[in-house]
Amino acid sequence: MEACEVIRLFVNKAVVSAEPKRRGNPGFGRLKALRVLVYSRLKGLENDTRIVEHLKKHTWVARTLGLRSVPDRTTVGRWWRRYLNLLEEVFRKIVGMLEQITPTTHLIADSTPLEDLYDLEAEWGYTSEGWFRGFKLHSVVNQLGLPMNAVVTPGNRYDSPILPSLIEDLEAEYVLADAGYDSESNIKAVKAIGAIPVIAVNPRNGRRRRLSRAEAELLRAKRYLVEQFNGLVKNQVLKQCWTRPKGITKKASMTMAGLIGIDANAVRALIQDETSLKTVSKYWT
Repeated sequence: MEACEVIRLFVNKAVVSAEPKRRGNPGFGRLKALRVLVYSRLKGLENDTRIVEHLKKHTWVARTLGLRSVPDRTTVGRWWRRYLNLLEEVFRKIVGMLEQITPTTHLIADSTPLEDLYDLEAEWGYTSEGWFRGFKLHSVVNQLGLPMNAVVTPGNRYDSPILPSLIEDLEAEYVLADAGYDSESNIKAVKAIGAIPVIAVNPRNGRRRRLSRAEAELLRAKRYLVEQFNGLVKNQVLKQCWTRPKGITKKASMTMAGLIGIDANAVRALIQDETSLKTVSKYWT
């Protein structure tokens, strides 16, 4: 099975160091928990109940993931909240694999709303399509449309202040973004990583900076990559699963597990000389 193969190749001991053995009941451990969380997004399992039911029905999958028994629903729910930092660590390491295979030439930044009217941690935010209540996924993708960094925030967070943390520790020749990211601090942050800022001018800022014709054409030519990614991750990877759990931590963990799946599949595809986002996306059908 595709999902189990991805888990075995990229989300295993080669990525996450093994935990030291301890006395008493070993439980499931963080590595096994991580396998289950990423597997659930690879398979599009909508909630914790579906995850447990799937593992009980497909016992060989549970064994492949290293489980001696199937965890209950509340245990899986705790994993999402407990292992966000671990999921982020694994994501960064897989991004490192991508950078070794295909050096990053372009980083394109954007945000997309994760609407949720009923979560108590949700906030009202505004996008080009109007007001919404929920959360935001802020991300940067590379020239192949693959996620290189991402963070989930409440919906009322502005896009512009997030950019420096998104591109920190990444390398690129260009960083592209729309006018919502136009600020002196962002331009400095882009130059700090050795990249050329190609950020659309926000006329409300009152500055006389202008994009050259070549820069404007580059922004128009590459902008679709992050928009395509936003549609992919929301419609094919997350499949509205963020509306079921409550709390930003669990939503962020589910999102991060999905991004791990995208990039892990991409690493395998790139090793096989497949380079387009459309080709990589076939794993989500």
